[in-house]
Amino acid sequence: MRTAKMNWRQLLIFIVGGLFFLLFCQMFYRWLQHDTFGVVDDFIRLAIPLGVVMSALTWGPQHQGFSPDDELGKLIQLKSARISYNALLIVLVIVLVVEKYANGQDNVPLSLILCFGLAVYPVSEFLISRRYR
Repeated sequence: MRTAKMNWRQLLIFIVGGLFFLLFCQMFYRWLQHDTFGVVDDFIRLAIPLGVVMSALTWGPQHQGFSPDDELGKLIQLKSARISYNALLIVLVIVLVVEKYANGQDNVPLSLILCFGLAVYPVSEFLISRRYR
């Protein structure tokens, strides 16, 4: 029979999930009221704690079987970096397309960020490969 005792992870997930839900409800209410002031701040207030909590849940205490310093941890970091890089580029392309058709003009700073993002990974691969030649 299971006890009703919650461990620290379940409690943390419950509390943070509740806070994210409340922040999302506030953002949705602002959107319904057409109040755009502070929307970027709301996204930052959601993104930073989400990143911290997900990192804590991923790496957690050292007795989980892997850490960021061992071989499995390095493999997890490598795969997640590649996936997040590609996901970020896809999101940038989608935002550029939506921006173009919504406003009818190009967003030059966002286009420059996309071009830089497309070049960063291959250039860094080249520089790192030159180091091992």
